Amino acid sequence: MVIRTLVLKLHRPTAAKRLLLDQAIMRYNRALSYLFEHTQDNMETVLKEMQGGRAHLTRRIMGLLKKELMDKLNVFGVQPFKDALKMDYAMMMVAWLSLRRTQRKARYPQVLDEELFERRFWETIREFDDGMIGRDGLKARVNRLYNGYGISKPLFFGRYAKNRDYCLLYDEEHDRFYAKLYLLNVKAPERRGGIARGSCRLRYVTADRALLEEDNRRERYIVAPLSFGKEQEAVLKEGLQNPGIFKTARLLRKNGAYYLSVNIACECRQKERSETYMGIVRSLKEAVRYAVVDRKGIPVAEGGLPYGEKITTKNGMHAAANELVRVAQEYKSHIVSYRMGNIGDKLTYGAERARLTAGTFNQLMAMVNYKAELKGLKKPVFVSPRGIFTTCPRCGTNTQRNRFPGGRMICVKCGCAGDIEKNGPLNAARRLLKYRGTALLFYAKKTEAGLLIHNDVLRLAYLAEPTQEGIKGFFKFVEEKVREMKRQQDRLCGGTAREVSYRKRFMNIQSARDEISIVDEE
Repeated sequence: MVIRTLVLKLHRPTAAKRLLLDQAIMRYNRALSYLFEHTQDNMETVLKEMQGGRAHLTRRIMGLLKKELMDKLNVFGVQPFKDALKMDYAMMMVAWLSLRRTQRKARYPQVLDEELFERRFWETIREFDDGMIGRDGLKARVNRLYNGYGISKPLFFGRYAKNRDYCLLYDEEHDRFYAKLYLLNVKAPERRGGIARGSCRLRYVTADRALLEEDNRRERYIVAPLSFGKEQEAVLKEGLQNPGIFKTARLLRKNGAYYLSVNIACECRQKERSETYMGIVRSLKEAVRYAVVDRKGIPVAEGGLPYGEKITTKNGMHAAANELVRVAQEYKSHIVSYRMGNIGDKLTYGAERARLTAGTFNQLMAMVNYKAELKGLKKPVFVSPRGIFTTCPRCGTNTQRNRFPGGRMICVKCGCAGDIEKNGPLNAARRLLKYRGTALLFYAKKTEAGLLIHNDVLRLAYLAEPTQEGIKGFFKFVEEKVREMKRQQDRLCGGTAREVSYRKRFMNIQSARDEISIVDEE
């Protein structure tokens, strides 16, 4: 399943509706700012716990928001958004905590409207006058305040429902779609009644296809027509038959217009069988390099995408991802790549550095991941980046000593020489062939508790921290399980032929790190 985003424009909302939309976004941002301001101390506790080895993600962060704190948000009139605020806050904090683990100076999130900015500004001036902070501290505080001032976060809708958050409506007679957005709480004086519906009969885009209520009592929601292109229309028409595809959404204002950004769950079926493998890696000279090999590992094609400033922009990244998917379609390829994280690809060598940063490469491959599925290609596989650029393509020897200045690779065992710009994507493309030929596969999946590494045939699972130390712990776990299985092999009888074969291979493991490969199943 792929989650894609459908951007729908609210078509010419009236002045009254624009006022309600602006007020809702403002109230939401003030409440979010209040949460950031009054929970900062909690995050230090979470950071310390994370350093101690505990995993804390969205659920843990949401658990820190006690009822007493959430009740205080009522003053902002955000009762319809309470659940959405908790989810949105938790997602932002998880992103900040993850960034903080690698960048200690990562700024704490903040959202400042005019009133809060003014209060914080004069508090900072008073602290400077009282000698509590110095001139450098004053400058840093003021710069931080201006960086956060006026930034408006989109209003988050956490669920698709008829009687809360948001949903879509459809006018069958005029073939028009509308959005129903809950923006007001029960006691809000802005609730309106006696609104003329007009001649159109609107039905909910839900399984029961019920009509929108006509009693027209004082409403907590607004109904707004939507405008969109042909591609979006096709997805909306699909939603008429399967409303379950509509998930969360965000309401944002941009250049005076209002947009509803809806997350859509797409089931993508593979159109045709893969005939080749396409490896995609970072590059020293270009943005990325790729290589295509057939099922025997023989090179079929190679190439790269030139580096430019545009590739780091959203549109440029989409264009680059589309081009990579186009090549994969042309050769009917199964894409193989990796994610940069705690274990890197070690492409940097002295003054030689990859053109794309780890974060930019990860963003690009995330786009390639869902675009490939949408085009009917097999879901891309993300493997470990270990040895991608230092493995000899001839004999398979993997050592950092194979790497030489100038982007060269010379194997210290067999003498094979080449350019890492070509060897890197070639090794990536052949990685699945290697796995299927020799390595025993374990699959890795991110969970809220950590990285779950498992092999269902062997019925083995290990929960690791997503760090090099965590992976080392997994290999120690494997070695212990090999010894344990050897001791109990007389009792390990029965099972399918596949299970028996896997147990034999597992018990014959000599070096877990060399004979087991971890594949990302996400």
